Amino acid sequence: MTLPRRRFLHLAAGAAALPAVSRFARAQSFPTRPVTMIVPWPAGGSTDIGLRALATATEKHLGQSIVIENRGGAAGTLGGAQMAANAKPDGYTISQIPITIFRLPYMGKTAFDPTKDFTYIIGISGYTFGVVVRSDAPWKTFQELLADAKANPGKINYGTPGAGTSLHITMEQIAKQHGIKWTHVPFRGQAETTTSLLAACRT
Repeated sequence: MTLPRRRFLHLAAGAAALPAVSRFARAQSFPTRPVTMIVPWPAGGSTDIGLRALATATEKHLGQSIVIENRGGAAGTLGGAQMAANAKPDGYTISQIPITIFRLPYMGKTAFDPTKDFTYIIGISGYTFGVVVRSDAPWKTFQELLADAKANPGKINYGTPGAGTSLHITMEQIAKQHGIKWTHVPFRGQAETTTSLLAACRT
């Protein structure tokens, strides 16, 4: 059986369009169940609070709930690692990805490639870093803190969200520039760092 060429081409084009229509229909129905958002920090930190606000606002548009899973640790890289290892690429699992995850392949072996194994959909935050101390600390300026650290090598501790984070690298760069030595104490996130700072006492 044969068909006129024009008729055949018309049918072929129609058949080729069916998968695209099917994909479009599936996209239009997304999501049909809750979406999981992995927050790679403990609850209560600034990023956690911001992402929860984003999730609440987004739920109104999706018509589905967004379930927050806090996965603090490993300098904020557990979320991406968990997603790469376990999540299906169907849009039902998303995660915040801190810049630290791009350093991982240069610091050790990873099971994922941050440039190939994730689809980045939105940039949502930026940070202004600072150094804070308790109000009853003996230093009133950063220069006083640096002078004390230089006079007492290794006796001043500082906390960050983990080894390899921008905060850790920055503090070590400052130490190198000023010829000082202080002790890094890694935490899982800002909330834990703040709690420890407020509970700390100078000996």
